[in-house]
Amino acid sequence: MPLATLIHRASLPSPQVSAEQALELLEGHYGLSGRLHALGSQQDLNFRVDSDQGRFVLKICRGDYSALELQAQHAGLKQLGEHSGVHVPRVIPAINGAELLTLEVGGQAVHMRLLDYIEGQSLTHLDHLPGPVVAGFGRLCGEMDLALAAFEHPGLERTLQWDARHASALISHLLPVIKDDAQRQLIADAAERAERHLLPLVDKLPVQAIHMDITDDNVVWQRDSQRQWQLQGVIDFGDLIRTWRITDLSVTCAALLHHADGDPFYILPAVQAYHAVNPLTHEELRALWPLIVARAAVLVLSGEQQVSIDPGNDYSRDNLSHEWE
Repeated sequence: MPLATLIHRASLPSPQVSAEQALELLEGHYGLSGRLHALGSQQDLNFRVDSDQGRFVLKICRGDYSALELQAQHAGLKQLGEHSGVHVPRVIPAINGAELLTLEVGGQAVHMRLLDYIEGQSLTHLDHLPGPVVAGFGRLCGEMDLALAAFEHPGLERTLQWDARHASALISHLLPVIKDDAQRQLIADAAERAERHLLPLVDKLPVQAIHMDITDDNVVWQRDSQRQWQLQGVIDFGDLIRTWRITDLSVTCAALLHHADGDPFYILPAVQAYHAVNPLTHEELRALWPLIVARAAVLVLSGEQQVSIDPGNDYSRDNLSHEWE
């Protein structure tokens, strides 16, 4: 595993592009004007575009990112649009017909694309999610994994800090970012136990393309006339990758634990709902909890690292408290 690449990717600040510059790019390359509203992201820039032609999402990432990876995201969106009932964004081509633009802004290379905006809201702000919503997350995760099971693209073969296969190496590298001795030891001990449980299982875990970020940030919902939450769609395919299938559910469950009020069994409806639509192997079920623990450690360490190198990133700073929890 190219650790140097992993460390480099984990240490990048978001691109330095102002809303005014983003608006100029939008007008020049897409012929759109309107109001921009910044959306949170750890290492990219995302803006909601309110225009006379509708709402869109303008996404800008560093030029360090491979264009092939971004093309894989677009292909994954098309795969899901054709082989699942899940609503995902559509890529909007630029005036020149390109779905992905590589540009220079203020002396820095960036990639830019425009997507549909899915109306609704995330549920990350809610303290508690009802059981049917918890199950809905698991069912969605299982359905998306089914739809992506046969999906292949060369851009999926990449090194990503969120890939559970690299969690141990990344945790070891980032541990020094925690200055408090007790906190640092807490993470080190938890990560070591998780790794010990995972090692006998890894060779038996199924591998395929997964979204790897089906969380309360990236699943969009709306209330119906009876005030029940209804799924609207899934956004943010920035972590799309080929890795252990069970990683997808572990990421979803780790996010659901933000709403669990300390009860780890809160996630069981999500696990059961996933298993009902996309049966898990015995080894995957045994690997699930260690992967959740490793995910929690990576989230805390990556958040602390991002705040240290990008102190103006309010998204990462605001997320830190519930990652620690």
